[in-house]
Amino acid sequence: MNWHFLLITFLLIVVVTETRHLIRLRALRDMIVFYAVWGLTLLAIIGDMLELTELRPLDWISIMMQPLNRLIS
Repeated sequence: MNWHFLLITFLLIVVVTETRHLIRLRALRDMIVFYAVWGLTLLAIIGDMLELTELRPLDWISIMMQPLNRLIS
């Protein structure tokens, strides 16, 4: 069994159920954070499926912090 397709199916179920919940909360900031983390997770799974080189955890942190650093300075 291919675990990648099982994980993608699970992610699709999560995005449908959580989007309904987040719309009811009307919290734009929470929705942005959820979709950012969800998108990164989906990209990581797709990257693993394509057997691309994996990024180290500190690389992910630096990628996420670059836009914030530009806003601060």
